[in-house]
Amino acid sequence: MVDSSAPAPAALSPAEVAEASRHDLFIDRRIPHTPALGHQARLLAHPVPAGGRTLVVVVGASLDAVVRGRERLALILALFSPLLGGLLSAGGWLLAGAALRPVRRMSQEADAISLAQAGRRLPQPEGEDEIAQLGRTLNAMLDRIEAAFARERMFLDDASHELRTPIAVLRAELEVALLESGDREALERSLRSALEEAERLARLAEDLLVLARATAGRLPLRRRPVDVRALVEQAVHRNVNGSAGRSSGPVVRVDGPEARAVVDPARLDQVIANLVGNARRFARREVRVRVASDGDDVLIVVADDGPGFPDTLLPVVFDRFTRAEAARSHEAGAGAGLGLAIVAAIVRAHGGTISAANGPPLGGAAVVVRLPLDETGPVPEPV
Repeated sequence: MVDSSAPAPAALSPAEVAEASRHDLFIDRRIPHTPALGHQARLLAHPVPAGGRTLVVVVGASLDAVVRGRERLALILALFSPLLGGLLSAGGWLLAGAALRPVRRMSQEADAISLAQAGRRLPQPEGEDEIAQLGRTLNAMLDRIEAAFARERMFLDDASHELRTPIAVLRAELEVALLESGDREALERSLRSALEEAERLARLAEDLLVLARATAGRLPLRRRPVDVRALVEQAVHRNVNGSAGRSSGPVVRVDGPEARAVVDPARLDQVIANLVGNARRFARREVRVRVASDGDDVLIVVADDGPGFPDTLLPVVFDRFTRAEAARSHEAGAGAGLGLAIVAAIVRAHGGTISAANGPPLGGAAVVVRLPLDETGPVPEPV
């Protein structure tokens, strides 16, 4: 030791001196017999060239204050950590409760909503966050569900109304047949009328079954490649002209090139029969059925020269039990208003589209059926 500010023992060992002569060296240790440095000190050994040799300058500072501060901090953390954790937990619980309170209100309201309370909706939180978006989504879902139930209620009401008339007529004819059992001619008329009503009931039941299966996505289709033009001609001949030759009433013309597509021939025959029968009911002189290819689709256009669809009917012409006011009497030969709805259901089951308008090519109603040339999805299994 060359010199020191106060008498002190050697602070460094010979090995530490040798290392400190090459570079700065920090050492934490207790220096005995040096009260100024306390119980623990940090030393810095710094090499200094002097007179051709290297001296090591050692300075130190007490770490007692640092140690005491560390101990106080540990004590404070030990005492206040549980309290701080409790405060944070309580704050988090309050914030979570406030954030989820709208969800709880929506849940309670959802439990209270029933079908008897039309128009009742969930309370919708303000803002644009996820919970507000959830409320809007759930209310939109309730709107769709309520609309679906309204359609089903209307369907049941209309079906009940349509079934009531033929059942009443059938019952009346059977009662007349019982009263006129002695008059063979009157008995035969009553039985024939009863048979007509029974056939009408059977057709109505079959139509309702087709619509129910189509709504459930289970309309059976037996597809195979066919010439749509030839199938349309056969359907027109069988359902319009009949086996005895050309029938009276508006003439039905079929034109267009050959167009092949993968369809259910029986169902497509049903489509053509319904469309042509509906067109002939309102046509003045002519009904035209045109078949054409359009890219990956085949088009079937059924047009007539009649008055066309009423403007109020066009938006809902393919809905169930939809009929023009002029065709709402059973005596006039009108159906139950299911024909176009069945046509639309069959076309959509094939992956196609259908639309209705007034105007060209004959100036009256025109229905356009668009069917894919090939299958666009899995074919439903026949049931």
